Amino acid sequence: MTSPAKGYALITGASQGIGAAVALELARKGFGVVVTARSEDALRQVCAAAAALNNGHARAIAVDLSAPDGVDRIVRSVSEQGLPLSCLVNNAGQGLWGMFDELTLDDQRRMMHLNMTVPVALTHQLLPLLRKAPEAYILNVASMVAHHALGSMAVYSGSKAFVLRWSRSLRIELKGTNIRVTCCSPGSVITGFTQRAGMQAMDDLARKFGTGPEPVAKAAVAALLHGKAEVIPGLMNVVASKLQGLLPTGLSESIASGIYLKRLRSRK
Repeated sequence: MTSPAKGYALITGASQGIGAAVALELARKGFGVVVTARSEDALRQVCAAAAALNNGHARAIAVDLSAPDGVDRIVRSVSEQGLPLSCLVNNAGQGLWGMFDELTLDDQRRMMHLNMTVPVALTHQLLPLLRKAPEAYILNVASMVAHHALGSMAVYSGSKAFVLRWSRSLRIELKGTNIRVTCCSPGSVITGFTQRAGMQAMDDLARKFGTGPEPVAKAAVAALLHGKAEVIPGLMNVVASKLQGLLPTGLSESIASGIYLKRLRSRK
């Protein structure tokens, strides 16, 4: 089978949610896709859906990125298959909800590894392949909490702030090359994140103010292909971001944190 004209996009955390939606959106845009996550069964479904959109140019790699050799296994698989890589989407991540001193150190270390170390390592190892493409793209998925402190999600917020600053810095370093870097900072997205992060007490707000992953994926891919530095999907999120910028930092952080902390205490 010949390779797609736009090359292949590797998407991490692609078995569901934003990752799956981005994979399908890139497939619609003519990219081949390589989807990776832990769940092999879910990946097969995403892979089949993508293949129906891009003439069968879809591969799946079932890997646990939190494992010590997770990144190496993905890089080795892409290299051995000789896939012309033109896009990397660092979407895999984890959230934990709770007071810093009450969450276990091991759990927080694992989250830091998946949210920060993994995308850095994967990007570093795949840059040589991306440099070979006529045009190449890197999409990193952060969060709106990257823009402000958030009590009850201290390490998560910090890890997403890292993703945002790293993305913007990497974009500067790669200016003038064939590679463009974009960071997506979504707000509340209905993906099952609250369940995985132990945030069921926030479900009603997530349903009220959140959106599905598909609009986020469309906005992210459009921003990526247009070479934008960052995208905050959703008009409400853009407005909220602007309002935060108008308020004193301490006040905006206190308001946002107060909502989360009140719900966290009511859970106990």
